[in-house]
Amino acid sequence: MPEAASVGTDWRLLGCAYVRFFITNDKVNQRLLESHPFDLSASVGRLAFTVIEEVLFPEVFGVETNSSYREVDSLRRRDAEFGAAWLRRVRYRRQGLGLTLRPIRRSRHVAADIARMLCASWAHQHSPHHPTVKVCDIVPVMLDDLRSGLCCSSEYPTDP
Repeated sequence: MPEAASVGTDWRLLGCAYVRFFITNDKVNQRLLESHPFDLSASVGRLAFTVIEEVLFPEVFGVETNSSYREVDSLRRRDAEFGAAWLRRVRYRRQGLGLTLRPIRRSRHVAADIARMLCASWAHQHSPHHPTVKVCDIVPVMLDDLRSGLCCSSEYPTDP
């Protein structure tokens, strides 16, 4: 991982890889990434923050990143589900800053949360009653789209 910092890697890409390994049950690669628990935890936290802000909020709740604070606060007070998502956003932000205990356990929990958020946004876009679609089918495709968006973003790479 020190090598990645030298070439300007966006650390959320590491989170994408970890979620993919977690969902596909690739234990070997999952354990390999878990060998640097604090860097992994921060990466997964940053990815979760990005997913909740750029995928879940706009798709499920209709809240854009440029929405006014009054709109967001009003929705947070009225809608308990959005309020809970807002609190998770705060936790992800703290984890992205590296402020977490039990980093491997937290990373696994947040990887599952990311998969649930991606599935919820997919279900909101498409038919929520698709019995033939499985999580392991949807999430990797959505992660590829997210990863390609992160690779092309103009944002400066983040440090763990």
